[in-house]
Amino acid sequence: MHFSTRAYIVASRIKMQQNCATSLSKIPRLLLFDIDGTLVTSHYKDPVMSHPVATALSEAFEKDIRRNNIKFAGGTDRSIMRELLSAHGITESNTPDYEKCVLKALQILPAHMRRGVKEGQNWWSSLPGVHELLRRLSKLQNVRLALLTGNIVEDARIKLESASVDISLFEMIDPTGSKALLGAFGDDHEIRSQLVPFAQRRYADLLGQPVSPGDMVIIGDTPKDITCAHDNDVACVAVGTGPCSVDSLSDADFLLKDGFVDIDESIKAIIETQKK
Repeated sequence: MHFSTRAYIVASRIKMQQNCATSLSKIPRLLLFDIDGTLVTSHYKDPVMSHPVATALSEAFEKDIRRNNIKFAGGTDRSIMRELLSAHGITESNTPDYEKCVLKALQILPAHMRRGVKEGQNWWSSLPGVHELLRRLSKLQNVRLALLTGNIVEDARIKLESASVDISLFEMIDPTGSKALLGAFGDDHEIRSQLVPFAQRRYADLLGQPVSPGDMVIIGDTPKDITCAHDNDVACVAVGTGPCSVDSLSDADFLLKDGFVDIDESIKAIIETQKK
């Protein structure tokens, strides 16, 4: 064999091995799913009088607090509570035990939600295509399912359980050896854009190696999801299945107008979309 030909073959093999090593070392993309309006839709028998957030606040503050026309889309549990309280004239400046009562409301909120589910006052159902999308994504080696939601962890579990979404798909083993949901939640921070670093650190700890913004994608249904993603240099795939207009989601890096109805298109968008 001619020397130059042999050298070419050797060089090609080395390059192939390097490419394989690079491919093998690339971490699975972290898929950060919002919950409300993205995976599930909410149902309330009486959204004004018996919304669990309002009833939890009413108990904690010992006042009659109702949802009225407050929009919750894209908020965190704590920010939603503050907005509701403000609408009723309750602020930190005029309420001495304000923070203590907010914490109490957050603590008792899951019990109000579970009671509502049991009594048929509130429940959640999965949006079209969600079960099949998650099933297929969970079989892929190049992605990892996770959550990024304004719900505190226990609220997230209640909503997914109510909608019969397989929670185990989002679980990991935490440092204590217990099962925990992977991602970031309303427990972590009141501001949605501040949740991404929590999810990023947890995934890096799980993998034992750094995670970059390009290793993640946020899937959500509101402009706040888009802002949250872009504030952290993360790509966002928006879905038009929530309360926000499709036009309001135009800044997303990819828009699935009909949500996850087309499973193949959804998987392609979630895996391949990069920040513009």
